[in-house]
Amino acid sequence: MSINSIGQIGSYGGGFGGGGISEETRRKLIALGIDPRTVTSEAQAQALIQNAIKIRKSAKIPLPVNVCQGEQEIISKAKTLAAKMGLVVSGATPLEQIIKDISDKIDSGNYDEHKAEFASLQQAYQTVKQNRNAVFASMNYSASLNKMMLGL
Repeated sequence: MSINSIGQIGSYGGGFGGGGISEETRRKLIALGIDPRTVTSEAQAQALIQNAIKIRKSAKIPLPVNVCQGEQEIISKAKTLAAKMGLVVSGATPLEQIIKDISDKIDSGNYDEHKAEFASLQQAYQTVKQNRNAVFASMNYSASLNKMMLGL
């Protein structure tokens, strides 16, 4: 059998493993320690997730904490925290400024109940920044190797 168009790739050999599930479901599977490549459908994935949660609850194993997936989620959480603290944040305000404003508000006022949430937010943002910088560094390294190999 040959593949004559891009549309046939998905039907050839059943497609790629885990391709029939949503991104959110894939993240849940990974968080629960289940390899998403072993799942072929959304229904099967949801059943595995429910079963894993039931087993963890019965064994009194804590469920994994939802980890921030990216900068947009951190921005959303920062804006929510800022609103709780009475800060007005426009849509164009950069994340660094929102974090600085929240920090200033915590330092100047009585907002001890928000310190833990803010610390978590800062940590997540630092992780995203470090990951982004690591990607850029690896891309620069790859580009340098390519230039060296090509004699440029």
